[in-house]
Amino acid sequence: MMKRSLEILFVAALVSGGGGFAIAADPMKAKEATPSIGERITKDAVKGTLMKMDGEYYSIRNTDGELVRVHVDKSTKLDKVVEGDIVKAYVTDKAHVTTLQRVEK
Repeated sequence: MMKRSLEILFVAALVSGGGGFAIAADPMKAKEATPSIGERITKDAVKGTLMKMDGEYYSIRNTDGELVRVHVDKSTKLDKVVEGDIVKAYVTDKAHVTTLQRVEK
């Protein structure tokens, strides 16, 4: 009787609390940066492959094959990105990125 009670208690704990098991979330999946309507209308966008991240300067190979160097800083809304990601950068006329998004391939 005691053994059966422990089994029932164990199963109930697993069902109600998940047993402490969790699936690790993909840290790169969550989108963090969303451009505003104003950015979409007034800013130029550079779309391409993120080739290099060098401090506050990122290099993006655009769809025309040109390497575009842009500036990011603490004011930039930024998705988690790594070299090789396809990105879309909303940039000012001085090549400062206001929003940088990772784009699905």
